[in-house]
Formats: sequence, C-alpha cells, structure tokens
Amino acid sequence: MTQDMIFVFSLIGVAAVLMASNRVRYDLVALIVVLALILGDILTIGQALSGFGSSVVILVACLLIVGEMLERTGVARFVGDLILKKGGTNETRLLILLMVSAGFLGSVMSSTAVVAIFIPIVLRIAADTGLDKSRLLLPMSYAALISGMLTLIATTPNLVISDELVAQGYQPLGFFSFFPIGVLILIITIGYMLLWGRGLLGSKAAADSKQKRRPTRTAFDLWNAFQIEGDANDFWVGESVSLEEVREITAQGANFVARRRRGKNRQRETVLFKDGMELQRDDLILVRGPSELLDQLASR
Repeated sequence: MTQDMIFVFSLIGVAAVLMASNRVRYDLVALIVVLALILGDILTIGQALSGFGSSVVILVACLLIVGEMLERTGVARFVGDLILKKGGTNETRLLILLMVSAGFLGSVMSSTAVVAIFIPIVLRIAADTGLDKSRLLLPMSYAALISGMLTLIATTPNLVISDELVAQGYQPLGFFSFFPIGVLILIITIGYMLLWGRGLLGSKAAADSKQKRRPTRTAFDLWNAFQIEGDANDFWVGESVSLEEVREITAQGANFVARRRRGKNRQRETVLFKDGMELQRDDLILVRGPSELLDQLASR
C-alpha cells in the first residue's frame, strides 16, 4: 500500500468521524476533504474543482430549489389537504391517494423531502379518521422511494448514470425512459399493500382511539368564521409571560380572547382567556386591540 493510498483512506476515516459527530457541517467537511486532497498533492486544482462545473451537480442544485419552492408555496401541503378532503374516512381510498401522490410528487423533488412533508399530513389524517397511522406511514414511504424510478430527475443516481453514458459516447437517458417500469412497480406495490401488506402493519382502528377526532380550527379561524368586528391577531408565545406582564399589556388596551395549549395527550386545547392566566412558551393566543399595540406585541 502506497503513501497516497494510506493518506486517502485516513482522510476518508477522518471525514466519516467528523460527519458522525454532528459537530461540523457536512458541506464544511466536504470542502476540507477537497482542500486536503489538493494540499496532499493527490489531485490538481483543476481535478479537485471539476465537479463544480458538472451538469449533474448544477441540475441537482436546481432540483433542490424546485423542491423548496413546492414546499414554501404550499403546493405540497395543498396536495395533502386534498387527500384528506377526497379520501374521507375510507382507508383504502386514503392509501391509494397517499401512495399515488407521494410517488408522483417525488418524481420532481427529493423523496426525503416528500416523506418529511407527508408525515404530519398522515398523522393528521390518522387523528381525524381514527385509523392506525402505521398502516398509512410505511406505504407512503415506499411510494416515495419508488418515485425515483419514474423520471430522470427523481433521484441523483439517474442523473449520474445518464451523464456517464454521454461521457462514454452513448445517448443520454430520456426524461421518461423508465417511466413505464416505475409506474408498473408503483401499481404492484399499491396492490400488495391493499391486499396483504397493510394487514401486517396493525389493526385498522388506532389502538388509543376508537372514535375519530373532529377537525380543529385555530382561534383566529373561529374569529373570522363568526365575523367578529375589530382588529385581532394570533401569536405564538416565544417565552413565558408572567401574570403581572399580562395585566400590564391588558392595561394598555389589549384584550386576550383565547389561549391554545398542548394538553397531557399532546393535543392542543383551546380555552377562553380569563384573568389570572399566565402564558407559557409555545402557547397560541388570540389578542384583540389597537393595530399599533398588536404590532408591538408581534415585534416583542
């Protein structure tokens, strides 16, 4: 084993330890490795920086931007709300809609991001319908993984292989080159989950709740629904507020209408605000008052 080989293996080991420690950012570790390879005379500067000019790297960066756009603009969350609206309480229909949505949404964005977006949606669906969440979560994650077989940009390895084919003188893969195979596998997986797979994931009804929970609305939604006049805003409480501070704010013209807080069952409960109540971190409160005072509370 040459000195260069020992140096490279040692560098890989150091990078793995740094990443596993979670004390150094992954992108910083990658840059340290590149600099070490240059300073160790393993790679030339041109070789070390050639990856930044790769079309695959640029395309992956653009895909991450597209995925973030879908999340920030609410497109992905809208899909989840539509599933809850169309699926109702029918587990079979919900399962099909979840898997199809996760699969096709993952064909244009990261499958990891799709799972992260759909987890709270699935948990909310399970809470509202009384279904066992384990029978919905795993099928959804399988569909997100299969999404990598639907389009060229669904997963990074597809792009790498297509780029390497071009480098070797072959035709690149088309955007929908393996779409028929991916759709077939997705259909087979959905059928497997419906006929047999979900039976291995627990009972149909949630163990901790035999009755479905009614959908909840924020205090601000209720305020708008009943068309109560006057300026009002809802605020997340960043830190505890003492009773004296609450009364001081009230004396300035603010009217605390309602408070929403997590109970022992981890579900948020809304109560009308009464004198003598304190505010804790993570409380959601509805406050009515002059717009100037509400702006002060928002900045506070």
